[in-house]
Amino acid sequence: MPQYGALIDERGLEVLDFQRIRERYAGQTHAPRSQALALACEPTTDFARVRRLVGETSEMRALMQDAGFSMQRIDDVDEAVATAARGVALPARELRSVADALAAAAAAVKAVREAELDVPLLRERCAPFRALPQIVHRVHDAIDERGTILDRASPALARIRRSMQQAQDDARDRAAAITRSAKYARAIQDAIVTMRDGRYVVPVKAEFSGEIQGIVHDTSSSGQTLFVEPLESLEANNRVRALRVQEEVEIARILGELSSLIANEAAQIGTDVDVYVELDLAAARASVAHRMQAVAPELVEAAVIDLSDGRHPLLDERAVPQSVRLDEEIRILIVSGPNMGGKTVALKLVGLAVAMAACGLHVPAAAATIGRFERVCTDIGDEQSIAQNASTFSAHLRRLAEIVDAANDRTLILIDEIGSGTEPNAGAALAVAVLERFLERGARVLATTHATELKLFGADHAHVANASVRFDPDTYEPTYQLDVGSPGQSLAFALARRMRLDPKVVARAQDVLGSQERDYERALAEVSEERVRATREREQLDRERAHLRSLEDNARRRAEALDRERRELAKRADAELAETLRRFTAELERRAAERTERAARAPRVTPGQADLLARTLDQMHRELGLEARPQRARESDAQAPVGAGDRVHVAAWEQDGTILEDLGENALVQIGALRMTVPKSELRRRAGASSGGPAGKRALRQAQGDATLDVASSAQTEIDVRGKRFVEAEPLVERWIDDAIMLGHSPLRLIHGKGTGLLGKGLQQYLKAHPFVQNVRYGNADEGGGGVTVFELRSPTA
Repeated sequence: MPQYGALIDERGLEVLDFQRIRERYAGQTHAPRSQALALACEPTTDFARVRRLVGETSEMRALMQDAGFSMQRIDDVDEAVATAARGVALPARELRSVADALAAAAAAVKAVREAELDVPLLRERCAPFRALPQIVHRVHDAIDERGTILDRASPALARIRRSMQQAQDDARDRAAAITRSAKYARAIQDAIVTMRDGRYVVPVKAEFSGEIQGIVHDTSSSGQTLFVEPLESLEANNRVRALRVQEEVEIARILGELSSLIANEAAQIGTDVDVYVELDLAAARASVAHRMQAVAPELVEAAVIDLSDGRHPLLDERAVPQSVRLDEEIRILIVSGPNMGGKTVALKLVGLAVAMAACGLHVPAAAATIGRFERVCTDIGDEQSIAQNASTFSAHLRRLAEIVDAANDRTLILIDEIGSGTEPNAGAALAVAVLERFLERGARVLATTHATELKLFGADHAHVANASVRFDPDTYEPTYQLDVGSPGQSLAFALARRMRLDPKVVARAQDVLGSQERDYERALAEVSEERVRATREREQLDRERAHLRSLEDNARRRAEALDRERRELAKRADAELAETLRRFTAELERRAAERTERAARAPRVTPGQADLLARTLDQMHRELGLEARPQRARESDAQAPVGAGDRVHVAAWEQDGTILEDLGENALVQIGALRMTVPKSELRRRAGASSGGPAGKRALRQAQGDATLDVASSAQTEIDVRGKRFVEAEPLVERWIDDAIMLGHSPLRLIHGKGTGLLGKGLQQYLKAHPFVQNVRYGNADEGGGGVTVFELRSPTA
């Protein structure tokens, strides 16, 4: 099995300020052990473990953001579990802490296992967990959050405490009776009952101590008051003391029993707490990532570091994004430029990004790719050792020697001000030689410098690039942004002029510098200014592009909103149509039921009664000298069998129709435009409308062909109810509307006249309440004015 170690030594982590990252990490944990592990976390070279930790952080972050996952705070229970495993009974508070830890772990694991999100790494982390509800419930039933043993911990404890309370009440009442007694009034110091050594006593004046028989348990500091346990309370107090001993014995038994439960499951409890700690650490890393607005780094096998708009994690909102890339093409990046411009920040940004990823943390950047490194070496800041009497330069040399020995193609090297601290030319020469060695060994290097020789080295060698920290050309203030591709210029003369140093002194300094150096710096200044102008133009273009993207996004969102609105309107229209059809069907069924009920309530006349009534009416016509009464169809004709082609009267609908098809006990009948199946028992054949003759056959052909022609052509689109009362007009209008609905006629014209206006108002109220009537209004002048109501019908299919 390969051996893995620390990616960065503790000295390197210290100069990178990594301890502050650890503190932020630990600050998001919920358990003492999690906190300790976070504070001691070390970047590892175990790349498989790094992949897993980063993946768990990503899964936990999604779980917390989308499912509201959170961890519950727990105490450190490791020592308590180990103590119980040795057979020692635990205190109540520690037992409760163990149960709370198990409950918190169970809740966290349950949330992970039941999450709808895909979190395979976290689920695998939870695999060893096994819930122990019997321990949690038993301890929670016996001990409350403050560590108090509850009465329900056992029946015996509840019984002992009830008896103890009764004995205490008895002892207190007996002592209180002494304080209230007139017999002892002058001996009692205060009419109160207090306790000494767990026994109820009364305060007695010292000079009257002999008047109250009892045991003296204490005296006041002045000696004027004795605290006496009256003989009357002695027996009750003794019972309390005895019951308290029983209580202590029972509590000890309960604690031993609960401790045994924990001891029996000590190994599993340890495993469950381990799972909780790992979930807690993942949740802490996710919280840090959320607060830093970090991203999960892409972890690759190659020796690559690529940060897009990376931000120093400790500068928070002050951090200026910087982009840095080291790979096989650019192995060494030399950053130059004036002090205080952000060169060291760039070094630490890269070092912290690699260290954070190697601990499973996300990286504060727009995007990040981090490869597999075996070691990160740093030489940042002054490491002068007074104890070793070593200068700054010698300390740097010692560190450089260590780094040169360790360098290979899996090494990331961060050096601040390489070659500084000694004579500039010698220091620059030494720095060039060291960089050449790093280049030979394939190491990835980020180094800062002021030396012109190193800038030239960056320009002349393959796999080496220059970079500079950007300054505003107008104000000479640093922008803390990194420009890869050009070396940084010296701003010494420009700043000297800005600080109003004597121009002659500045000119002399430039002469001393030499023409070659002046030309080089001038060229760098021109390149820098041109780069700044180009950057500003690019930023302006970026802002315009962002504005256009915003407009496009708004247009897209508007189109999506309109599409959603259209779909919603269509959905609502479908629902309204379904509801209209349902109401229409229900209304038809209600009216059919009403007519059937009316027909059922109509008096039944026997054939004999009908004949007698007919003869009587004929006799009355003769005696009054009237025309002979038209002969009504005989009952026997009405009751005659019906068949296809017969004209029949449908009692339930109070309408005439034609039978289209004989269906046995039922018949298919056409009434106007409506076809329906009706029981034959509800049909009465019209006299002379037999299916056997030519008339019946013609009627059948007409019904089977264009059955609606004659009915539709004769149907009324208006009705005149003038002169009628509302109770007379309402049923007529109702039947008229029913016919119009079946025939599809609309609009309709209701003539009711003006008169007193009551008939018109009543009919309009009726129409407005009708489920299939709409747009009710009085007629226009050319339609009859206020004596006419015009309205439309809602189509049942609209």
